[in-house]
Amino acid sequence: MKRLITLVFLVLPIVLFAQSPRDRETNLLKSFGLNDSQIAQVFDIQSKTRATVRQDKVQIRLLHAEMEKALLPASPNMQEVNGYITQISQTGADLMKTFVNAKVQLRQIIGDDNFPAYSRFVRQWAGGWHRHFLQMHRQGMGGPTGGNGPTMGSDGSALGGGGPMVGSVFGDEDQ
Repeated sequence: MKRLITLVFLVLPIVLFAQSPRDRETNLLKSFGLNDSQIAQVFDIQSKTRATVRQDKVQIRLLHAEMEKALLPASPNMQEVNGYITQISQTGADLMKTFVNAKVQLRQIIGDDNFPAYSRFVRQWAGGWHRHFLQMHRQGMGGPTGGNGPTMGSDGSALGGGGPMVGSVFGDEDQ
């Protein structure tokens, strides 16, 4: 009997951790009373949000690189630099709209009572994409300095910028 209990305690954690995060998420969503169609909607919203976020991140990186290039001359064209800053800000605003839209859609599907539990689950178990954006939220969008706008580094290069990321797809508890 003791061997059986020992075996159960050794096998149970392996079985629990053998589930993929998606399986755990599916089980959680089912425990909220969602049907398969609603669960598919949740995963669809997540994948579309992820794709949009990737595109916006690339756009912001490209704009930062272009701004760096524009700041190389001794007397840079400030209209051009300001144009990049405006584009970075707009892309950041689009990114924020994407997150807010996804959050609203998910809350409508999951329900107000279950959404906080779902938010905690996603923060704990979701893939690195969400953690990365929470980190961007805390540091400020797009740059190593994490300010509310571009700042000049000690070497004269533009760092940071884009404005802070407010709100996340899965809740505002992180703010």
